[in-house]
Amino acid sequence: MTLRSFTLHDQIERNALLHGGCTAFVADGQALTHAQYAARVASLAGGLAGAGIAAGDRVAILAHNGQAYVDLIGAAARLGAIVVPINWRLSSEEVAYVLSDTTPKLLIAAPDMQPLVAGAELAGVRKYTTGPGEDAGTGWSALAGLYLERAAPTPAVIADDAGLLIVHTAAVGGRPRGALLSQANLLTAHSSLVQAWSLTERDVNLGVLPLFHVAGLGLMLTVQQAGGASVIASKFDPQQAVCDIAAERVTVMSEFAPMLAGLMDQAKGDELATLRAVTGLDTPATIERFANACPHAVFW
Repeated sequence: MTLRSFTLHDQIERNALLHGGCTAFVADGQALTHAQYAARVASLAGGLAGAGIAAGDRVAILAHNGQAYVDLIGAAARLGAIVVPINWRLSSEEVAYVLSDTTPKLLIAAPDMQPLVAGAELAGVRKYTTGPGEDAGTGWSALAGLYLERAAPTPAVIADDAGLLIVHTAAVGGRPRGALLSQANLLTAHSSLVQAWSLTERDVNLGVLPLFHVAGLGLMLTVQQAGGASVIASKFDPQQAVCDIAAERVTVMSEFAPMLAGLMDQAKGDELATLRAVTGLDTPATIERFANACPHAVFW
């Protein structure tokens, strides 16, 4: 970090210093503190570097939300690499296009999503799976093997205008376009919401939107910037979401219809009482219902 540059990696290190013992993520049934997350990021960054990933290289991921997803974003920020989150709702042809458009050096895919890349040109691309074990016969190695027992060396200074994500737009009248988002893009946008919502290290995000989408990814990074925590869900289940909101004292979330209505249908008591801000798109009737059910909260 320099006087002119502050990156996501600097933010992760800052959180480890200021809020090290506080929860950063709850994912895959396990809670991680900010200090533990910083250590995982350093460990994975070392493994990625050993696999040939350097500043400017692209790493694609095709998987449901989980700790590996979050670790990859932090590790890429540390290396100055670029993450390509792929929409798992796409067809295999569309996935092949995204991969050809971004030319990643390394691909991470969940076992159940590997068939989506069967038709892609992956010559020279190193392939890793989020699943357990290693299957040399298929050419997929276990991502767990990239986590080093020792932390990676302190990275070289990465400028905050370096790219961090390539998110593909919706295809309207043609192919989707890969939008390159820099570390400064993301941190600046998130700073606005941190200020608008007065977010602090006490806030908790319910991360139910897929991390390949800027809405889900953006709110997770926003709360992380405030020093808060995110509960990362692999999929949206209204009953489980209500339980998570109550158990983890969730304060903010992002949603699309009919998710909010589903939450209110499942809540039988004051399970939603800790919510203070929900952002997304929904019907006027649902927003009015939410205002009545949670008068202490605001819908953006």
